[in-house]
Amino acid sequence: MALDYPDLVGPDGTEVNMGGTSQTCYFARVDEINTYSAPAAAPANQYVMTTAFAMKTGKKFHKGYITQDTGELEFGDNGEIDGKSYKAIFKFFYPGFGDDALQLANDIKNDKLIFIVELPDGKLIQLGSARFFCSVKGNFKTTTTSGRGRGFEFEVQCFVPYIYRYAAAVPLTAAP
Repeated sequence: MALDYPDLVGPDGTEVNMGGTSQTCYFARVDEINTYSAPAAAPANQYVMTTAFAMKTGKKFHKGYITQDTGELEFGDNGEIDGKSYKAIFKFFYPGFGDDALQLANDIKNDKLIFIVELPDGKLIQLGSARFFCSVKGNFKTTTTSGRGRGFEFEVQCFVPYIYRYAAAVPLTAAP
């Protein structure tokens, strides 16, 4: 495949380039996904997933709350020359010590997942794929009396060959 690089002309003043993430993310267990997202048949950009995930019967993506100004996503360089890829790391804070958060932190620690992270402008980034899954660490912290307050610091990691933008509907209702 021949590469044809686009021109990068810079912002025109209409973009939302705010840092961080929104206060929402989505996640699903890989064994609950029937068909993975994909680009269009003849895509203008092969890294934009326009075909939505299809979930198994009774399954869906779950919505996650992120404390304001704690969501951060980074795709770091990974590999040696002729073997480049990315290591994605997504960090966020979930407040409190509620039973649901406690269960999630305990249950998710050895699972394989796909995450979709919302940026401040509403665009979505997909973490993981049919071949490369995400893992999650849920670290509980009380912080200090004058600090942020207690809660879980979640860290999502995965190795991916490409950075994907997810441009389809997130399946938030259980599949029939």
